Amino acid sequence: MAGTGPPPTADVVVVGAGAIGCSVAYHLAKRGCRDVLVLERASVGAGSSGRGNGGIRSQFGLETEVRFSLASLPFFERFEEEMGTSCGFVQTGYLFLIRSAAELDQFRHDAAMQNRLGADTRLIDADGIRALVPGLRVDDVVGGAWGPKDGFARPLDVVRAYAARAREMGVRIAEHAEVQGLRLAGRRVRRVETDRGDVEPGVVVDAAGAQAAAVARLAGTDLPVYPRRRHLFLTGPVRGVRHPLPLIIEPGFGFYVRSEGDALLMSPGDVGVVGDDAAAPPVDWDLAEETLRKAAHRLPAAADVRIERGWAGLRPLTPDDHAIVDWLPGVENMLCAVGFGGHGFQHSPAAGQTVAELVLDGRTSIDITPLRLSRFGAP
Repeated sequence: MAGTGPPPTADVVVVGAGAIGCSVAYHLAKRGCRDVLVLERASVGAGSSGRGNGGIRSQFGLETEVRFSLASLPFFERFEEEMGTSCGFVQTGYLFLIRSAAELDQFRHDAAMQNRLGADTRLIDADGIRALVPGLRVDDVVGGAWGPKDGFARPLDVVRAYAARAREMGVRIAEHAEVQGLRLAGRRVRRVETDRGDVEPGVVVDAAGAQAAAVARLAGTDLPVYPRRRHLFLTGPVRGVRHPLPLIIEPGFGFYVRSEGDALLMSPGDVGVVGDDAAAPPVDWDLAEETLRKAAHRLPAAADVRIERGWAGLRPLTPDDHAIVDWLPGVENMLCAVGFGGHGFQHSPAAGQTVAELVLDGRTSIDITPLRLSRFGAP
């Protein structure tokens, strides 16, 4: 729909064509709700969804998030069969490095919950880590949390596949259509105003990622979603490492690294809160040296590698680092699926199904009580 404006009406208007928004549209269409319009101010997958590392894991501390992971994993495993294209999903595993006794206690508690729900999470000692990743420095860790079924995929391919399949089922996606206003009457959004025309919605879904709070403000509500920059840097080939590495995370540092072919893809962690209107945050190249230092500490074979590319995306975070999936207070027909904090891509299959259930059934198959906005004191 790049050359025409949006249609005058739609049963469901989804704001944002990232992983969450496109998954919502896809799952609504699968359920038979085809009068769906997705509004995207840029292009499909142009925001943070296409700038992530593609990680897919079940190691979370919140039961709802683990359930989202377990519900999403089969989708990625059968992705090509269902979507007709590949997303490059590989199960290289996730390895969290644990550096203190207090951290170990928390990981042990979380692993017990994850195992109870059906996730394959294993606590391993330093020798177990060495066996998984020869050459990894482990003299300063007390253990690790290992998820062998975890891995990564190509986020942009997933988002584009959602969009393509949704379009095949009748969903309309208006790219380069920026939402500029939400007109309310009687506690309902009666008109969505864009720079290419207005739409009368049945239901509005805010799935705008880093711009989610800005969209909610158009309806007169403040959402506690605060984007932070996250950088990714890609090296040249690293010969002294056994590829493929699992995705290795150091929670205390915010550092993570995984193989990308025979190279390393790595991040130093989050940097600073930014405005929620930032579409493509600039790269801070000073962080490249910091990232290389962290990599060389953990993987001595990476001491002499060079960074060839870098980019940055936005992680939309909430005060407790958990998403918000809930109806907007005071607005009867506006639903929020926001604040996934960089986990939106991997949770998009379950999140899209959950939002479709809320819209069509008024209830969900996964308990999302912990994701309600009321936990922050909202009415």
